Amino acid sequence: MKNRSKKIYGLQKEDNTYIYNINKHYNPRSTLMNNGKAKIQTSGNIFKIEVPSKKNWFYLTLGSAWMVGWYYGFSSAFRFSTFESDVRISPFILVWLLFWTLAGLFVVGTILWGFFGKESIEFIGSSVHFNKTIFGIGLKKKLIKKDVKNFRFNTINESLFGGNRRAVYGLGPGKVKFDYGMKTFSFGLSLDEAEANHLINLLNERIK
Repeated sequence: MKNRSKKIYGLQKEDNTYIYNINKHYNPRSTLMNNGKAKIQTSGNIFKIEVPSKKNWFYLTLGSAWMVGWYYGFSSAFRFSTFESDVRISPFILVWLLFWTLAGLFVVGTILWGFFGKESIEFIGSSVHFNKTIFGIGLKKKLIKKDVKNFRFNTINESLFGGNRRAVYGLGPGKVKFDYGMKTFSFGLSLDEAEANHLINLLNERIK
C-alpha cells in the first residue's frame, strides 16, 4: 500500500498524527499532537511555558532509600555525640557528622528537585520572568523582553560519563538555550528534541 502524506505548514501528517518537521517552514498556529511535557498558557498579553524537572527514576528511588540509611546513621551519631558525655568525641566523628549532613542536604535537595522541580519562562508585557523553583522557592529572574534573544536548541550529553554528569540528578544545562545581554541561560533538560524545537519556535515568535 502506497504511503501517502500531506505536508502542512511544516507539519507532516501521517496516519492522522501530526509530527513537527524542524527542517520545514514553521507556523506556530498549526496543531501538534499533545504528548509533550511542557504546559503552555496564554492569556491576553501573558504567555507562559512551564517544564517539569528531569526525572531519573532510578536515582530518585535509590536516593529515597539511601535517605532512610542516612537518617539512622545521622541520628545514631548525633545521640552518641550529644548524650554520651563521658566519652570524648574525636575530631573524626565531628568531621564525619559535618560531611554526612552536607551529603544528606544535597540528596534531599536533588530528590525534591527531581519530584517537584519546575522551570518556567513567562512573558508579561515588556518583562520576561525566568524561574527554576521547588514549591515556588528557588531561582527567580526578571528579564527585559527586548534584551532576550536567540532561542535555540542545546545538545546535551546526558550519560553518566558524558559532558553533563549532573544530568543524572536532573541538574545542569537545559535543551532550550537563549541569550540575555552578555549572559546565556537554559532550561528544559527533561524535554525531547522535538518538543524542545517546538517550544523554541514559539518563543522566538514572542520576541520578534
